[in-house]
Parts: sequence; C-alpha cells; structure tokens
Amino acid sequence: MIDLRFTIYDLRFKLLLLTAYCLLSFPAHAEIVDRVVAVVNDSAITLSELNVATAGLEDIKGNDKDKRKKIIETKSKVLDQLIEKKLVEQASNKAGITISEKEIDNAIEDVKRQNNVSQQELLSALARNGLTFKEYREQLKDQIRQVKFINKEFRSNAKISNEDIEAYYRQNQGKFSGPVTHRLRIISLLSSEQDKRKDIEKKADNILAAARGGEDFVRLAKEYSQGPNAKEGGDLGYIKAGEMDAAIERAATGLKTGEISNVIKTSTGFHIIQLIDKQGAAARPLSEVEDEIRNTIFQKVIDERYKLWLEEVMKKAYIEVRL
Repeated sequence: MIDLRFTIYDLRFKLLLLTAYCLLSFPAHAEIVDRVVAVVNDSAITLSELNVATAGLEDIKGNDKDKRKKIIETKSKVLDQLIEKKLVEQASNKAGITISEKEIDNAIEDVKRQNNVSQQELLSALARNGLTFKEYREQLKDQIRQVKFINKEFRSNAKISNEDIEAYYRQNQGKFSGPVTHRLRIISLLSSEQDKRKDIEKKADNILAAARGGEDFVRLAKEYSQGPNAKEGGDLGYIKAGEMDAAIERAATGLKTGEISNVIKTSTGFHIIQLIDKQGAAARPLSEVEDEIRNTIFQKVIDERYKLWLEEVMKKAYIEVRL
C-alpha cells in the first residue's frame, strides 16, 4: 500500500514509485471465498483486496504465536491504509478528476524506461504476479487519480515566500555544504608479500622518525616513496572525502596543517602522509539550492494539509471494520 502522506510533486516520478510497487507486491490471484472486511461510506473493501495488499506475510519470522500476532497487526495496519485510500478515491471522484488513456500510456512508458524493460518483459512480470495488462492499467488509473487529487487540493494554493526559503537555508546550512577536501603529501612503501612486510614496516618507521626529526618531507618522498607523484614530493593535490583509501582518510581527518601521520598500514603497503592544507565544507549558494528548498517546504506544507484533511474526513465518514 502506498502511503499518500509522502506525496511527490512531480507526477511522472511519483508514478514510477507507485508502479514499482505494483510490479513487486501483487501475488497470483487465489481462489477464495470473498467477503467484506470494511465499509467506507457507500464502498466496500473485500478480503481479496486485503489479501493482495498483505502478500508475503507468510515470510514473517518467529514462533507460531509471535507470527500470528505480527500477521494480525500487519493486516490491521494495511486495512487502515486501504480505508484511507478509499476515502481519497471517493474525494477524487467527487472533485471530478478524470484520467485519460494517454496519461496511463505515458505512465507505462515511464515504467518501461525506468526499469529498462520491453513491453513483452513488462507483460511477463505482470503475469508472474497474477495481473493482466488490463488490470495493471486500471491500477495505474486509480493511482494517477490519487496523485492528481492530492496535488490539486493541497498544492495549488500553497505559497512559499522568499523569506521562508532564506530562513530554511540559514537554519539548515549543513544540508547544503560541499565535501571537506585535504591537500596531502604521501610517502608510500608498497608490498603485498607477507614475508617482506616486517622489513618494509621497519623502513617506514625509520622514514617517519626522520621526517618528525626535521628532515624535509618532500626530499624523503622523492628519495623513498613508491607511490603517486613521488617526483613531486608525493603531493596528491586536493582530495575530497571518499576519494582516498579509508585508512588514509581517517588519518588525514585527525591531522592539523603541517602535521605528519603515524605509519598507516593498508593492503598495498605502508604510508606516511603530511597535511598541507584543509578546506572546509563551503555551503552551496542559495541560488543553487533555491528550487530544492522550495520543494522541501512544499512537501512539508502539503503533508501537513493532507493530514488535517484526512483527520477531518475520517470524523465525518461512515467506517465499519469487519476484520
């Protein structure tokens, strides 16, 4: 079941998420004796609908007692979501929202592009999950209607001011910062042969002692390093977080400018680094993230409005659960 409280403004993108759910969640139809498990105003939710929405519960782990309890709790939660979905469907119909065949066609093409599948591969995936192409189109039509209703009712009159955007930007600077970069020099003594590593580590310790004793790091790198840019004194330039070996990055993070690390052991050998410079994570300019912030605030406003609307509708609706 799709949780409509997580509304996405871009309809095409939303549909990709919804249709992925369709492809993965629906089981083959089983022959069952159907019955009504809930009444929502003048509409019914059947046991077969609930079983479709709770496929896979047999995979819940645990002993029989715990498993039964989890299944009952899950079915109850899913039924609540189906009731919510039914209320949205009824409101959509009342608002006169219509869906064209072209919109459904476009949604299907989006799914095929997103998943890189052909028409035949899509049909095969639907068949494996017990769905005909016609049934799939009907489900898409229902989902598109829900998205259009939520966007129409809760987005159209939402106004986000420049002051709102600027305030959010000031209060959330960390979200818009780029990565920290380190400029490093490195001396690398390379070896993957286990029997030679002790001797190489001892040599690395001696080089470290010389560097910390006042020997020029650049000269030592030129003389001893087998790593990158040895001829340039081991200067690696500026490196972003995530672009270097994890052990070397951890060591670099703890250094002050000009400071030399301990010998760093990696699978390729032994390394000594010197921090030349460190540049902080500069915040991306407001002009670059303005649209991102606007959408984030829109999402929050719409979620809050939808929640209030749903609470009000549920108070007025006739809902009878027969689970």
